[in-house]
Amino acid sequence: MITEKEKKELKKFILLREQPEGGFSFSQTTPPTLEDTYFALRLIEELQEYSVNTQTVSYIIQLNQKEFHQPKHLYQLAKIYKITHLPDSEKSLHNKIIHNNEILLNTLSDLYYLVLTKELLHMQVTLTRNEQDILSSAQLKPRKSMEECKQIVILMIKLHNSFQQQEYVHIIQTSQNFDGGFGIVPHSTSFLESTYQALRGLKELHAFPVDIHECERFVNSCMTNIGGFGRQITTVPSIEYSYYAFLSLKIIDEMKKNYIKEHNY
Repeated sequence: MITEKEKKELKKFILLREQPEGGFSFSQTTPPTLEDTYFALRLIEELQEYSVNTQTVSYIIQLNQKEFHQPKHLYQLAKIYKITHLPDSEKSLHNKIIHNNEILLNTLSDLYYLVLTKELLHMQVTLTRNEQDILSSAQLKPRKSMEECKQIVILMIKLHNSFQQQEYVHIIQTSQNFDGGFGIVPHSTSFLESTYQALRGLKELHAFPVDIHECERFVNSCMTNIGGFGRQITTVPSIEYSYYAFLSLKIIDEMKKNYIKEHNY
């Protein structure tokens, strides 16, 4: 995990991107967005420094649900409603999903986020024929990205479906690069988001990266001198990649402890 000093720098980095009108943005000079606000609030929650000002709560309440049709955005809305304790907004989103008002559902990612959203809003999760076909097609795909691997693993576990878990352990473990990170697809350039996806998938499968220490080194190498994390070693930091980094380091820390327990060190 990162040090207490680094946590303070990270919190400062996040709060500098909170806008006067509420919400968070990529930089101090750009308008707030749902995605940046979602990642900022998730990070603040993870840092256990939870405090959201009234302007940001107002910004969230004023977000027009009718403008969002992708399940990923619906999930982000549901999550920030939970974090900021907005039950009326949650109920409105619940009704939107029940009536299926123009919700786009074409990909594995769409299905993944719809299932997570329904779970978050305490809705029954049963897959339609189309949704089952989407999941089956994704499993049959010969070359899967780290994100697809993670999403398939989590969906299969949540839906209590049997699947070849060791196959996914093998795919992810053998995709680790020499620099410790993981690429979007196996053996491509390492990025923070795909490293997080790989770690999240392995965590669900109760497995570890081949080289956990190099993986930790890669994540730490993406930290910048202004508190946030970039997508790679030399890239501009953002709230989103800071979220992936912090969660990756948290998972690595848990894995190290589990590894010690399993090997009786």
